[in-house]
Amino acid sequence: MLPKGLRVVRLFDPWGSPYCTCPIKFTLNPYTGCGHGCLYCYARSYIRGFEKPHPKRGLMRNLLHDLRLVPKNSLIELSASSDPYTPPEARLGITRRVLRAIASRGFKILIVTKSNLITRDVDILSTSRSSVAITITTLDHELARRLEPGAPPPSARLEAIKKLTDAGIPVTVRLDPIIPYLNDSIGSISDVVAAASEAGALQITTSTYKARPDSLKRLCEAFPEICGRLRRLYVAHGVRTHGYRYLPTAMRLRYILTVREVALKHGLAFASCREGFRSLNTPGIHCDGSLYAYLRVGEASGT
Repeated sequence: MLPKGLRVVRLFDPWGSPYCTCPIKFTLNPYTGCGHGCLYCYARSYIRGFEKPHPKRGLMRNLLHDLRLVPKNSLIELSASSDPYTPPEARLGITRRVLRAIASRGFKILIVTKSNLITRDVDILSTSRSSVAITITTLDHELARRLEPGAPPPSARLEAIKKLTDAGIPVTVRLDPIIPYLNDSIGSISDVVAAASEAGALQITTSTYKARPDSLKRLCEAFPEICGRLRRLYVAHGVRTHGYRYLPTAMRLRYILTVREVALKHGLAFASCREGFRSLNTPGIHCDGSLYAYLRVGEASGT
């Protein structure tokens, strides 16, 4: 039976998406909003003032309340709609306090981030049942700066992956999202996967950009040279699914198969996220990389 009366920890809700392949898990957002400013971010569509991140009021008090209700040994993900290492975290240390509370009570941890600040917490993650997913959309620093203006550069994220994996912490790299005409070339995809493999990642998870009016507008303003083509793909020829516009199915499948082929070539596990191609995933693998948090510390590399 699922717990009632939770205040800040939530059961993961895939918003009714029939394409979600995540296992049952709980989520926690230490911050409301995120300062990375990613143009493609879906959460900016739903949360007012998202670009000005701030800690949740009464977070630690409410978290300690919730941890008494969440079933033992559950997996808690940080975070589903913000980055737990959003820039203010460097000064505030809220996420570090949260991790200590969760880990000390024996819960499994999944971190989703695009910040190298996560290496500060290697001491906690390396001694708990933890898994990390780090997003790298491109190795092109200029493109990354335009797409994700407030996030650390790709080189810093790769260094973070190396430090995490050297400490025995399993890492999934999210090549996510693939955006037509920006980071969809075979060269760009191969570069990210090869670098992830070299840094010690175990898995590649990918997905294509799903358009909403506000995120498409941001992309058009930042990249006017591809605006017309993006609009034709998504608005004229795309598929409307659960509030988003997806690329035409055949085009999405080509992208997913390309990433899969490159990932398998490098000996990495593969999954796609909310694409509807579940059969292409490596057997037994979830797109979020949470499997590795269920293994004994130091065991994940032998999966």
